[in-house]
Parts: sequence; structure tokens; C-alpha cells
Amino acid sequence: MLLAMRRALTLYTALTSGKARLIRFALGGIASLGLGWLASRGLSWGQALDALGGLPLPVVALALLVFFISNLVRAYRWRLLFLKERISVARLFLIENIGQGVNNLLPVRIASEATQFTILTLRDGVSRGTALATLGMIRVMDIWANSLILAVSLLFIHSAAGQLARYAAGSLLFSLVLLALVRFVSWGSRGLPLLRRLPLLSTFAASVAEMEKRKDRLVASLAASLAAWVILGLSGWIVARSMGIPLSLAQVLLVILSTIFFATAIPSLPGAIGTFEAVMVYVMGIFGVDKNLAFPYALFVHALVFLPPILMAAIFLPREGMGSLRRSLSKSWSGSSPTEQA
Repeated sequence: MLLAMRRALTLYTALTSGKARLIRFALGGIASLGLGWLASRGLSWGQALDALGGLPLPVVALALLVFFISNLVRAYRWRLLFLKERISVARLFLIENIGQGVNNLLPVRIASEATQFTILTLRDGVSRGTALATLGMIRVMDIWANSLILAVSLLFIHSAAGQLARYAAGSLLFSLVLLALVRFVSWGSRGLPLLRRLPLLSTFAASVAEMEKRKDRLVASLAASLAAWVILGLSGWIVARSMGIPLSLAQVLLVILSTIFFATAIPSLPGAIGTFEAVMVYVMGIFGVDKNLAFPYALFVHALVFLPPILMAAIFLPREGMGSLRRSLSKSWSGSSPTEQA
């Protein structure tokens, strides 16, 4: 895990100057501390801690189990995008959680993809173009799934429609832009001479074009993405019911989706500390949930979503081969993968 953290920080250093990096860290710290303070201001800590400490262990275990099922479905949707390579759902489940765990510890948004890309190309022999294409496509699937869920949820949750409609519209517009981008990359693999001069970009575009031909796989992957997010919402709904928070499954799903999207988009300290709680408390306030329940609920959901991948990264990343990963990480973005060298 330390190697992946070091590589992510190296990439970050290469992309920004020292002064700009310092400003970014400072802004993230200010945002996290400031928003965290706003979220907890006026909080009755005794009542909040009682609500959090009163969660029965069976409920916690069930919520964690449902969370892992959601992640397993996410791995399955990723597996659907591999058209030629043989790689198991269990292996992708591990790789995805390792990458997410590293990402949760760093203020570098590409740490997850950098780690997953390196493991796929080095340890699993996946071509660099396919690795990049599948990683990019699952992010696109997430955005499409989130946009659809957000739009459908707002149709049934009129109390939030007015305040969240603009965000739903923006998300839908972004999804359409991504759809156009996928079509452009697919077309460019055949019609743009520039791509043929850049081997990595050319293989990436060719992989996207191959995926586009298998629309059945794309539709199935999108359906699995939708299912994964709904199952994640179910995990949060189980906890909400146990804490006496009167939200429906659709409302909990909307709360979690909105929180993850905005909390990870705002500059913050590693792990979205403070920003996650602030966004969730705000969105739950739209539904009339008291802050003394919303804040401890946000703390629990934050831990539920962020801690398991961190623990998995700490346990399993060293087993991927630290020395080999160090050499591959230095070549991942400039050289050729072991598969392409063969």
C-alpha cells in the first residue's frame, strides 16, 4: 500500500508544482475542517453518540455484508467489459477494493486507477489498452447509473425535487457528454491518423471500439452498475431503520449517491473527512432528519464505505509483490506493459 501511495504522490507531483500542491492541500484542509465544523455545530454530542452506540452488532454485520455484496456486483459489471482476457470476478473484486482503499487514503483522485492499472497489467497480464478502456468505462457506467437513479428518484421524492433538480440536470448533461466521448473515441480508432502515432492511445481506442460492438455486454454492465448502487442504498437503509431515521430506500439511495458524488468532488483531506459528513447532513436535512441523527448516521456510513477497502488494501496490496509493483509503476504511464513486450 505504501508503494501505491508513493506512486500516486509522484504522479501528483509531476502534474502540479510544489506551490500549487501546497495550495491544494491547504484548500482541502480548510474545506474539510470548515465543513466538518458546520456539520457538527449545535450538535448534542450525547444524543448523537447514543444513537451511534445503540446500533446492534447484528445490524452492523448485516449492513457490512450487504455492502460487500454491492462491491461484488461492481466487480461482476467490470468483468463483463473484458471481452478476451480471462480474469475472475473474485480477482477484480480484490483489485477494485485495493485501488479504492489506496484512493481513500490519498488526496489524489487518480490513485485508485493508477493502482488498479498497475496490478492488472503487471500481475494479471492484461494489455494496457484494455486495462485503460475497462477502467475508463466502469467510471462512465457509474456516472450513467448515478444519473439514472438520481433522475428516477426525484420523480418519486417531491420534497427534494426542487433543491436537487439542478444537480440531476447537470449529471444527465454530463452523462450525454460522456456518451458522445465514447462514440468519438470508438470512431477515432478507425479514422484519426493521430491515434495511430500514439500506441497506448491507439490500443485504448481500439479496446473501446471492441466494447462498443458488444452492446449486450455494455447494457448488462450498466444494469449491474445500477444494481450495485441500489444494493449499497439497501445497506444504508438497514442502518437508517435501526437508528429510527424515517427515510425510504429511495431517499437513502439519493442521500448516499449525492454525498459520495459531491464529497469526493470537493477538495478535502484524505478520505473526504469532514466534507462527507457535511454533505450528508445537508442532504438529510432536506428530508427533515434531525442533525443529532443525521451526523452519527453520516459517520457510520462514511466508515462503512471507506474503511473496508482501506483494510483490504493494507492486507492484500503487499501480497501483490512490492518490488515488482515499484518497477511497473515507474513504467505504467510511459513504457509498455509486460504483455505488450512479449
